[in-house]
Amino acid sequence: MLSSGARGVRLARMLLGALAVVAVGRQFFAEVGLADFSPVNFFSYFTILSNIAAGLLLFRLGAAPGLGNRAVLEWLRGGMTVYMATTGVVFALLLDDGDLGLTLPWVNTVMHRVIPLVMLVDWLLVRPRARVPYGRAVIWLTVPLVYVVYALGRGAVTGWFPYPFLRPEQVGGVGGVVLHLFAMAVGIAAASLLVAWLGNVRQERVDAPPPV
Repeated sequence: MLSSGARGVRLARMLLGALAVVAVGRQFFAEVGLADFSPVNFFSYFTILSNIAAGLLLFRLGAAPGLGNRAVLEWLRGGMTVYMATTGVVFALLLDDGDLGLTLPWVNTVMHRVIPLVMLVDWLLVRPRARVPYGRAVIWLTVPLVYVVYALGRGAVTGWFPYPFLRPEQVGGVGGVVLHLFAMAVGIAAASLLVAWLGNVRQERVDAPPPV
């Protein structure tokens, strides 16, 4: 396992974190001049929000790995691993139909493929500095829940939904929306427990006393 304080790990985290934020920024400036551009709509995509958060967290972990509460930082890191994995899997299964719309191809690759993979590899290769209790891992579900409530509530008022699986007319009615969201909730819950377990198992090996 790699150490979070290793120079290579720190540099990679800062560069990849910056890449995520730059990609979002480049897409923003590619759309901002359009007549129908809405900044609220732009920042209402889970993909956009999760990439910004993941990028900032990666840069923070790379710039100052020894500062801050270890338990909190590992909890945030695990949560971002789950969220970026969700972003990548949902895109691959439900959204990757070849039509990128206004999204720049390289930005699409960074947001939906590169950063999700980076967060997963980072979690698997960089030694965790604290355990994540399974009860706290379940709390990771609150962010997607709050997002869905926001997206559905705003969509009901404005008629605009960020993703097709949130639009009843595109998934066979309200039941289709509920079915999609239920499947995602189960997947995110399973991913949360798996990510916590993968981190805790390696932490236990680090803490285990040497054989006599």
